[in-house]
Formats: sequence, C-alpha cells, structure tokens
Amino acid sequence: MVTDLVKLQHQQIRKALQELQEDVYNEEEVKENQLWIALRIGTLTGILLMHLKYEDEYLYPVLLQHPKEEVRKMSERYIKEMGNLSEVFENYKAKYLKEPNSIKENSSQFIADTNAILYAISKRVEKEEHELFPLVG
Repeated sequence: MVTDLVKLQHQQIRKALQELQEDVYNEEEVKENQLWIALRIGTLTGILLMHLKYEDEYLYPVLLQHPKEEVRKMSERYIKEMGNLSEVFENYKAKYLKEPNSIKENSSQFIADTNAILYAISKRVEKEEHELFPLVG
C-alpha cells in the first residue's frame, strides 16, 4: 500500500529527529558539537527532501483524487500546512548552516528553534499517520 512507504519514511524521519534531539539538550554540548549537529541537520534535510518530493509528486496527487471527500479535504489542508512547515524548516536550516559559527554563537536560540522545528515535524508525522492514513484505508 502507498502509505506503507510513507510510514517507512516516517520511521527514518523519526530516527533523524531523535538523533538531532539527543545532541541539542544544553548550550555547552551544542557549542562543543556544532559540527556534528550540522551534519545531523544535513541528514534530516536529505531525508525530509526525499520524503516531501514523494509526497508532493505521488502521494498527495493520488489522495486529492480519492473517492472520499474527507480524504480530499484533509489532503488539501495538509498540503498547505506542509508548505508552511517546509518554509520554516528551510529558514531554520539557512539560519544555522549558512554561517559556520552560527550554531555556536547563538546556542540558546538554536536550542529553542531546534526544539520548535523538531516538535512541528513530529506532530506532522503523527497527524498523517493517525488522522489521514486511517481514512485512506
């Protein structure tokens, strides 16, 4: 089923989120591990881009044609929400990966921003799996 592949990708996303979260728990650790953290953000970026490409080009176009109106409407809403989340993630990535020392120099804000983006991505994955996919069948 189509959702099985998405669920597999969600597992990869959860793993990348968890690995990044483990490195972002206090300012001292963030300052010491900024290179490692940047690599983790890069890994998450790659996984998310692959996932979003699949959703944009295959999953959601199929769901927008689904026989159930509820699935179509929810899919439209998720497309809009994800566009915003993608933009927020791109801004986060640009803010902290563009300049080599930006993580270290802004460690407190980096921790807050990271926690916020990780939470938003996690919630999105949960919503797809617990609200949308059960409707699809």
